[in-house]
Amino acid sequence: MKFTQPPMLIIRLMIAGGLLMATLPNLFAEHIKFPDFLRGMLIGLGIGLEFAGFILLRRLRRTGTPC
Repeated sequence: MKFTQPPMLIIRLMIAGGLLMATLPNLFAEHIKFPDFLRGMLIGLGIGLEFAGFILLRRLRRTGTPC
């Protein structure tokens, strides 16, 4: 099966969603009490989404296909 690149919009949404997931628990820490496990899980998933988005972005730019 041939690998197809995701569109640029999906990659940008992954990076933006990862940034939101990584920062929102810290911003709402004074107002909403998250358990440590949930807070760590949200931050970890956010960082993972960011890394995946940056890797896909780098792969898309290396192939030279128009975005």
